[in-house]
Amino acid sequence: MPDLTFDLRQLTTRAAFYQQFAEQSGCPESFGYNLDALWDWLTGGMALPATVRLQHVAAQQADLAPVLALLEEAAQSLAGELRLIMD
Repeated sequence: MPDLTFDLRQLTTRAAFYQQFAEQSGCPESFGYNLDALWDWLTGGMALPATVRLQHVAAQQADLAPVLALLEEAAQSLAGELRLIMD
């Protein structure tokens, strides 16, 4: 089961998040580094069940708000297959 951890104090842009996400989750080289690609990988490509742990959520920048919303929606949509932990 993949266990991905992201420190949002250090990942202050979407580009930085996508890069870390691709490295940790084993995305293919064709990963699009955007919200659509993130959704597609979470809901149809990534090995599940998985845990995504977001550390220091209170420190996140506004640029990451759409990513966090997408992760929350994916976790709800996948009915327990994607566990989202926000510290």
